[in-house]
Amino acid sequence: MVKPYQYNARHLENELQWLADVIRQRYVCHRDNKKPDLDIEDLTAPDLSAFDSIYKTVVIECNRINAVRIVLLLALIPNIRPFFLDDITNALVNSSAENAWPAKAGTVPTIDLALFILAGDNLEKRFYYQQMFSPGTFLIQNGILIIDCDSAHEIQLQQPLKISPEYLSLLTVGKPYKPGFSMAFPAKRIETGLDWSDLVLSNSTLEQVNEINLWIRHSKTLLHEWGLEKRLAPGYKVLFYGPPGTGKTFTASLIGKQTGFDVYRIDLSMVISKYIGETEKNLSGIFNAASDKEWILFFDEADALFGKRSDLKDSHDRYANQEVAYLLQKIEEHNGVVILSSNMRSNIDDAFTRRFQNVIHFAMPTAAERLQIWQQAFSIKTVLAGNVNLEYVAAQYELSGGAIMNVIRYASLKALEQSSNIIQMHDIVKGIRREYNKEGRTV
Repeated sequence: MVKPYQYNARHLENELQWLADVIRQRYVCHRDNKKPDLDIEDLTAPDLSAFDSIYKTVVIECNRINAVRIVLLLALIPNIRPFFLDDITNALVNSSAENAWPAKAGTVPTIDLALFILAGDNLEKRFYYQQMFSPGTFLIQNGILIIDCDSAHEIQLQQPLKISPEYLSLLTVGKPYKPGFSMAFPAKRIETGLDWSDLVLSNSTLEQVNEINLWIRHSKTLLHEWGLEKRLAPGYKVLFYGPPGTGKTFTASLIGKQTGFDVYRIDLSMVISKYIGETEKNLSGIFNAASDKEWILFFDEADALFGKRSDLKDSHDRYANQEVAYLLQKIEEHNGVVILSSNMRSNIDDAFTRRFQNVIHFAMPTAAERLQIWQQAFSIKTVLAGNVNLEYVAAQYELSGGAIMNVIRYASLKALEQSSNIIQMHDIVKGIRREYNKEGRTV
C-alpha cells in the first residue's frame, strides 16, 4: 500500500523539475531583456491527475494557479531540497559569466525572489503578484504561509518564505501536525483510552456536554450554509466548574476522542509571566497556533489566568486588568473550541462568563453515582473480599470520582503487595481515610 508521503514525494519531484525550468526561463528573459516577457500563467504545469496526494489537494484548492503553486514550492524548498536554489544559481552563473543571477537568495527563498520569478522586471506584474502575500489571500488566509509584517502592517519583502508547520507536515509526511510541548507552545496533548460509558455524570451535565459535540459536528453548516457567521461569535467557549476529581479533564479528553479533535492542556505556569507583555505574547502564540485547527484548548485551573480583576490600587493592578482585557479579546476572536476549568465558578471574572456559550457544573457524585463508579472501576482480574459492601461504601463516604480511583489504586496495590487479587475492605477504608485527610476531613 502506497503511503501518503510517497504520493507527495512523487508529485513534488515533478513539481521541482518544473520549477527549475521556470527559473531558468525567467533568468533567460531577464538576461536577454526579452519582449514580450515570460507570463507565468501561460506555462504548462505538471499534470497531477495520475494519483492523489495531499499536495494535489492543495493545488486544486488554489484553482491550479501557477503563481500560487510556485510560491508554495519555494516555501517548501528549504525543508525538502536545501541546495535546490544553489544548484540552479551556480549552473546559471557558470553558463554566462557576464550576466549573474540577479537575486542572490542563497538556499533560502524570499518574497522578493518569488516576485522576481513571477514578474521579472515588469513592475505592473510585480505589484499584482505582491498582493498574494496580503491578509485574506489564499496562502495567508488558509494558514499555509507565515508572513511577518512591520509596525505599519506592510510586508517585508526580504523576509524568507516560510511554510507553516501544519502544511509542512501535510505536504511532506502526509500527517497532521501535532506540536510537542515547548516554550513556544506550552501545552500537552491529552488523551484517554476510556469511553463515555466510563464517565459517570448526571443526565443534565451530560446533556450540556453534548452541546459541545453538536457544535463541533455542525458549526460549519450553521455558520456558512445557514449564513450565521456574521451574527454568531466564532468558535465555542465553555466553562467547566466543580470540585477536583469530578471529571472535568476526563470529559475534555472524551470530547476530543469522540470528535477526532486534539485536546491540548495549557501549562499556565509557563504562560503567566511577571514581565510586562510576556503573558500576552505567550497567549498570542498559543491562540495563533490553534487558529483554524481542529484542536480543543483546555485551560486547567484557569483561575490563575482568568480570575477576577482587582480594584485599581497601583500600576500592577492596572497591568493585571490589561491582561484580562487582552484575554477577552483573544477568547472572542478565537475560532476554535476553548474549555476553561475551575474549582469554583465565582473565581472566574464575570466578563469571561458572559462570553461563554455554556457554563457546566460538575457536581460531586450522588450516592447512586458513586456506587456506579465503585462497581465499574475495579480491575476485572480482581475480586472483592466477602465483607466488601460497595453499597454501604458509596452511601457512607462522599468522594469524587477522582478520589474513588485513588482509593482503588491504593487497595489494589495493597492486594498485589500480598501477592493476591482480593480487594480487602480494610484497605478500602484506609484508602478512604487517606483521601479524607487530604481534604482536612475525618472518616
